[in-house]
Order: sequence, then C-alpha cells, then structure tokens
Amino acid sequence: MLKTYNAKYVRFEDHIEVIRYGELKTHSSGEGHENKRVTSRITEQERKQQLTEQAFRIKRKVKYYLQANQFTLFWTLTFNDQKVNAKNYVYSRKRLQAWLKYQREKFGKFAYLFIPELHPESGRIHFHGVTGGLDPPLTAARYPKSGRRIVKNGVQIFNSDNWQNGFSTVSAIQDKNKAASYIAKYVTKELMLLPTAYHQPRYFVSRGLKQPTVSYRKISEEDLAMFKPKFVVGHVASDKKHFESDISIYRIDISADGELLQNAPVETAWKLRNSERGTNMDADK
Repeated sequence: MLKTYNAKYVRFEDHIEVIRYGELKTHSSGEGHENKRVTSRITEQERKQQLTEQAFRIKRKVKYYLQANQFTLFWTLTFNDQKVNAKNYVYSRKRLQAWLKYQREKFGKFAYLFIPELHPESGRIHFHGVTGGLDPPLTAARYPKSGRRIVKNGVQIFNSDNWQNGFSTVSAIQDKNKAASYIAKYVTKELMLLPTAYHQPRYFVSRGLKQPTVSYRKISEEDLAMFKPKFVVGHVASDKKHFESDISIYRIDISADGELLQNAPVETAWKLRNSERGTNMDADK
C-alpha cells in the first residue's frame, strides 16, 4: 500500500533526524533498498548517476549504524603487497572477513562495521572500520626514528598485534557522530566502478546491530517551526529572487524526559540542488 508523505523521521535513542521534502512523495515497503539493479539498457552517464546515488544511500545506512550502536575502537587495516593482492576486491574482502571470524573465535562475539576504501592512484584496497566489545592486544604506535608515541588530536594511536596481513592503526572513538561522518566518506562511486567489486557487498556488519526506527509522515511547516535545519538543499525560484527548499534535514535531541529540543546552536548549511551534494541528497527517499 502506498503512503503519501513529505517527511522521513529517523529515531535514535537520544535524537531524531527529520528529513523534510519540498513536495509530497510516496512510500511502500518495497522501496529503499541499497542495491538497485543496473541494466545494460541505460547510458553510461545514467549508470554513473545511479552508482553515485547508491553510494549516498550506503553512506546514510552506515551513519545510522554508527549512531545507533556503541562502538569503541576505530580501525584502519592495510595490506602488504607481498601477502595480499590488494587490487582484487573479492580477495581483499575475503581476507578481512577471515580475520574478523578469527577475532570472534578468539575473543568472543563483538560488533563491527567495516568499509573498503579504494586508493585513487594505486588502485589498492584497504579497510576502515569500527568495533564494539572487542579488546584485542594492542601496541602503542611509535615514530620509527624517534621512538616517540604517535598521538593525533590528543588520542593515542595503536597497532593491532593480531593483524598479520599488513599495517594497522587503531584508536579509541571520541565522538561517534564524527566517526560516523568520517567512515561514511570512504563510500564512493569509484569503488562501485571497480570491476572486481561488481555485485559485491560495499560494507560489512556483524549480525544483530541496532537500527533506528524509520517512519514516514505528512507534516506542515508549523510542526518544525521551533527547530532549525542543519542542512538545506534547494533551488532558485523562477523569479530568480527566492530560494526554495527541496530537502531540509533537522537533528532534534530527545531529553531524558522525552522533550524534543536542540541542545546546541545550529548553523544551517545551504546547498543548491544542481551541485553534486544536492543531487545526492535527493536520492535519499
């Protein structure tokens, strides 16, 4: 059954993300899958646009996972060329999954999410990820020449003793919202175009991760009048004098008493729809 709406509510434990559209849309249970089929009947430009939109949907999915779950460690795992063919996506992700399985067998069940990154110049794959409930042996990273500990933004960097496929860096997560934005940026359409990554999963998550509650509603402007959007995508009106909103995104905090408010001052970021970011935002339906 189709439902008409102009707002998407994504509810987490401590906040709600509201995506308000400038026009009515329809929703059914069959919509919203990350993997849209790309057929040979479309043009190359259309295919690239579909992959760009797919990448954005995955980014938002990844952000939702990180915001809804308690992850404690941030990982970057690279491959040694003498041990792993890092230019082959399938082979690289199998090595990652084998390592994750080994960690689970050795330390017990834990939560994880990993994203592959394609190096634009070398074409090599490496992985960024987060874990929760995993406490493996770690060694403080040090500069080779001075022997001093490596500390970035006041956070100690570690190396994982259990990663034998190449080089690793591990650090404690300080802000899960920043971590969510940081890791999601590695989902790109360039990775989608990699031949060995065709029809392959674009991210890897453990079973049982929490997900936010999503609902679709029809609301008026007055319903959000007391809140300020953090991001607005729009276009210039036909009179060339006014900016009309196509999509507005709000973050609304939930107090311990269930009150809806915005705890911190909000600076709205504005974007024209004809920019790449604006087009991508329209893909989130």
